[in-house]
Amino acid sequence: MKQTFFRIILGLVSLAHILIGLGGVIPAVPTSWLAGILYGASLTVTPQIEHIVQMWGAYMLTVGLIAAFAVWQPAKNTFIIYGVSFLLFVRVIQRLFFAGQASEVFGISLIWYWVQTVVFFAIPVALILLRPKAIESNSA
Repeated sequence: MKQTFFRIILGLVSLAHILIGLGGVIPAVPTSWLAGILYGASLTVTPQIEHIVQMWGAYMLTVGLIAAFAVWQPAKNTFIIYGVSFLLFVRVIQRLFFAGQASEVFGISLIWYWVQTVVFFAIPVALILLRPKAIESNSA
């Protein structure tokens, strides 16, 4: 049961990163729509913003694919679990420091922002608490 719950959480993290990443790298997906749907943000799109979102999308896609390996074999990929959890913790810390800026610059509702922050904090905590024990490989 614990492992099933763990895989569901990590699978959703993986899927979300893959879908968001694809949204960032596929030119047909409007950046302003993506920002609004995902973050409740109002975004004025410039060529610079488009370029940043394309790079961001590549990173999101890659994190999602890497996380998928850990869903597939979590006990053999605990380092990936720690890495994804660390990334999510760093994002929560950023959200704590930049809440006012995000609300002011992007017009994000503070209630929505803090609900997301709590969820973004709960995910890595659950991943760390539910992670399987690592399997040591006997390769020579």
